[in-house]
Amino acid sequence: MPITDIHPAHAAALQGWARLRDCVAGEEAVKARRAEYLPRPGGQTERAYRAYLARAVWYGATERTLRGLVGAIFRHPPVVEAPKSLLARLDDLAPDGRPFETLALAVTRETALLGRHGLLVDRPAKGAGDPYLASYPAEAICDWQLGLREGRQRLVRLVLQEADETYRELLLDSAGHYRVRLWRRKGPRGTAYAIAEEHRPTRDGQPLEVIPFVFLGASNTGPAIEKPPLADLAGMNLAHYRNSADYEQSLFLTGQPTPWISGRLEARERPNAIGSGTIWYLPEGCQTGMLEFTGAGIEALRQAMLDKEARMVQLGARLLEAPKRAAETAEAVRLRGEAEASTLSVLAQSVGRGLTQALRHLAWWRGLDPTQETGGVTVRLNSDFVEARLSAPELQALVAAWQAGAISRRTLYDNLRDGEIVPPSRSFEEEQEMVQSQPLEEVAE
Repeated sequence: MPITDIHPAHAAALQGWARLRDCVAGEEAVKARRAEYLPRPGGQTERAYRAYLARAVWYGATERTLRGLVGAIFRHPPVVEAPKSLLARLDDLAPDGRPFETLALAVTRETALLGRHGLLVDRPAKGAGDPYLASYPAEAICDWQLGLREGRQRLVRLVLQEADETYRELLLDSAGHYRVRLWRRKGPRGTAYAIAEEHRPTRDGQPLEVIPFVFLGASNTGPAIEKPPLADLAGMNLAHYRNSADYEQSLFLTGQPTPWISGRLEARERPNAIGSGTIWYLPEGCQTGMLEFTGAGIEALRQAMLDKEARMVQLGARLLEAPKRAAETAEAVRLRGEAEASTLSVLAQSVGRGLTQALRHLAWWRGLDPTQETGGVTVRLNSDFVEARLSAPELQALVAAWQAGAISRRTLYDNLRDGEIVPPSRSFEEEQEMVQSQPLEEVAE
């Protein structure tokens, strides 16, 4: 099959992803789509539609919500546990040289927006250079195929679209060895593609037996496409936009009082100007007045917009909703089901797992063994989204409980960390080492 063929699930998701990107990009991107997001009323001319489109107001709820959600996750930096040799080069893992925290933030933003992203552990084709992390947006993950290998479903083929109209095909051949093919267009105007390069990556001279690619989703790290977390919010945002167009159009048509004249008027007697400095000379028996809107239709449109704004707040806030700890009815518990954690918590955990898998692939390819206890590689994203600093009385009570033997030193540390007294990136062992190395005179002070 042609390399340009895409997976059916990918094709079905493209329109929704484009809509989400437009909603985040803002007013210019949304209005550039014209009738796709704002249908033209029947009988309206092109000139009238352009005015109708210009009056519509875009309410940037999707972009602000996305920014707030990602900001909540990165309120504290990611915690990375890895061998010192890898930590020392943590900010040298991306081909563009950006720090790991910046890469993690960009990956999290993409996953929060579209519910899908990808990380490929790659290295130069000729093997000259260390492996690195290459990032791929959802739209670039064109096709994939799973196969049964050693009794497990594994990724056996993947097609990625590069920025320069090149397709990168990753596959396991009949021997189970990892191969990379680069497909390029035949001729500047051709539609067919041919293999331009092909190589077999190795580690210490041995071929790889797995495709080092990680799917990142809003709730899992599998290849299946998930519903984006912000899809409902974006849909409501566009509905609000359409309401605003009708509302502004109604205000334009009815907000300006219109004069009227009744009676018999000759053509030469008809006024052709209006204003405080203009006098109308009307024949006897004529009457005049002003047409003004007095109905409730505009208020209904305004209320519809307010209702949608309230729903958008709910949809955005629900992503931050923490699990309920108070007693709930059996029906409420049933409805909540397994959704004890918030969508944002699940997102942070899922992206953390994906980053962990990618770093483990990279650590292994660089000659480390991430399965050993001393070489373990783990990435944890912040799951404390709301500031909850301990008050002075609470801190005193905790220390008193520890001094009285009611709680352990580790429990004290956990509470200090959760209460934002101790930085979340500092481990228990590091904190104890700092305490023990502190001079007694400083403690007394």
